[in-house]
Amino acid sequence: MSEGGSPQGWPTDFPYRPHLRFCSLGNENVREVMEGFRLACERLGYTTSIAPGPGVDNDDINLFFFAMGLSLPSDDELPPNAIVVNFEPALPALLAEMPGYQRLLQRAHVWEYSLENMVHHPALGIHRSDYVGPGFEPMATPLLPASEVLDDGQQDIDVIFFGETTPRRLQVLEALTAAGLRVAYPFGTAWTPAQRDALLPRAKVGLNMRKANHSSTVELPRLSILLRHRKAVVSELYPHSEIPRVLRDAVEGCTKDELVDRVRALVADAPRRRALEIAGPRALQSLLPQHEVLAGAMQRYLAAARQRWVGQQARNTAEPASQVAVLMVTRDNEADVAEALTSIAEQSLAPRQIIVVDDGSTDATVDVVRARMAADPRLAGLLLLQAPVPMGWAAAAQWGLMQARGDALALWAPTVRCAPERLQVQSAFLRASPEIGAVGAWFARDGDAEPPMQRLPEMHDQILAALLAHLPHEQPLLMGGLMLSLPRIQQRGLGFDATLGRFAWLGLLLELVRGGVRLANLGMNLSHLTRRHAAGLTETDVTALTRVRERLLPLIFPDVPFADAQRLARLYGQQWAPDADDATALLRDMASACERQGDVHATTVLRGESLRVLAVYGENGRLAPGYLDTLMREPLLRDFLAPLGERLRAFVP
Repeated sequence: MSEGGSPQGWPTDFPYRPHLRFCSLGNENVREVMEGFRLACERLGYTTSIAPGPGVDNDDINLFFFAMGLSLPSDDELPPNAIVVNFEPALPALLAEMPGYQRLLQRAHVWEYSLENMVHHPALGIHRSDYVGPGFEPMATPLLPASEVLDDGQQDIDVIFFGETTPRRLQVLEALTAAGLRVAYPFGTAWTPAQRDALLPRAKVGLNMRKANHSSTVELPRLSILLRHRKAVVSELYPHSEIPRVLRDAVEGCTKDELVDRVRALVADAPRRRALEIAGPRALQSLLPQHEVLAGAMQRYLAAARQRWVGQQARNTAEPASQVAVLMVTRDNEADVAEALTSIAEQSLAPRQIIVVDDGSTDATVDVVRARMAADPRLAGLLLLQAPVPMGWAAAAQWGLMQARGDALALWAPTVRCAPERLQVQSAFLRASPEIGAVGAWFARDGDAEPPMQRLPEMHDQILAALLAHLPHEQPLLMGGLMLSLPRIQQRGLGFDATLGRFAWLGLLLELVRGGVRLANLGMNLSHLTRRHAAGLTETDVTALTRVRERLLPLIFPDVPFADAQRLARLYGQQWAPDADDATALLRDMASACERQGDVHATTVLRGESLRVLAVYGENGRLAPGYLDTLMREPLLRDFLAPLGERLRAFVP
């Protein structure tokens, strides 16, 4: 505990108290999972309680477990004091049937137990998520003493299974019964924990099966219960199954089609069962203690929740206004620039400067700008810089930057319209967050092909990680909606690098990060992006983005040697060697960097990039039959690729 009775790391200016209110919407069979988290949090110095029902209208931190029934019917954001802990595998299929649960996950801070699910989160609009992996909490899940393990003569159940008896599971259980085994499983009515724990000692073998065919995530809560009861376990397991390495080696793993034969063999093999009864609990105890897992998760949550709270407070601040310079580069934007200038003029915080640099337009853009200056007194002081010939976005933006004065620089784009409070909110947020050097926000986008609201990652590490994705276009940051700390730029003599073309703004952000500042997106819609002049990426753009990634990689993977980072940068090259061995080497470079650094968000993005690698080589016929099996025989690649699940089979024979 820190001074004042709060746990270490608790923000002094946070509006909530360090009391954790736990609530499970599941039945009593799953509440012991919640209990493990609760006791672990008490070891970290938090006070806790168990609430009979969900709620966020309080000063506590509220954690919801097994909350599928807690659908969110509206698009309102939950307050920062809500955490949803998700233990459901195969999220895409589940959320297709439960859109209310998807809205809940999009609007709360999510603790996710499945790396496979993490890969799907961005596409599902879930950006406030963190991976909280399996741990072991001995106070909640004590191991059965070895002396209490019954001998074979007293074990009158051959195999036991507990959990929902879905059709695919029932098929296996009925086949085991037909094979002459004594099988115990709940049917119709779920067992209580007391009923289950009374039956487990009598069983020779415990069975762990997936709920659905399309999930690769091993259901760890059930496996943990079996192992702490010292059961020899047969688990449905594939090379691409997601499971901690120590647990993979402590069970009998096989495919669904092999389960019956493998259970029969293990029931008949007492020495093998004795060995697994020793190996399983030992592997379980080798997992990180649950309180250590949650210590990091709580610190990351507190940082995210405080950032959200500061952003909300910025909307109502009465502090003195910052001096903001607005910078916009135009080129042949006569159809858009008038509305963009109106959007600037309507800001509740009047800019100190409005700088428009026209990059050699050949249409009437400049005439429109001059007409708006004459017609709107709020634009009368606009500084218009006109290049006689095109210089390129970076050089034009640098010309404007050299004229800028004030506390902050707001980048604007001719195709962006902003809420009147944009400058006020972003400048207030920067004043209250000295560690942040650049802030963006969510935005809306024209068109029916995409969701109109673009929900972006809000935290620094997630923003940097998202930039690793191939050709991110405007995400995870909207250039025309960014505000940067101008003093930090000027103090370090930074600018827009012309070699990065229209992505020079990303280069400037990375230089700020290199200097120790952090990036943020506010979880609110402050901008609207039109689809006019939406152009694809040219070869020059691709080259510029590759250069950006070469600067990005050392920031995300500082412990990776320079030579290894250079090899990893080949991921963004325009050409790859045609040999499948090169694909394997590239996958290995990604896996090695991620294992060395341990950043789950960067690892999640690079897992997605590995699908791109496999797709390109597979579509060009470069991957021989059995290639995936070869990859999965290497533990480094197996653990890296496993959370991609069945999607691996789409590209690899």
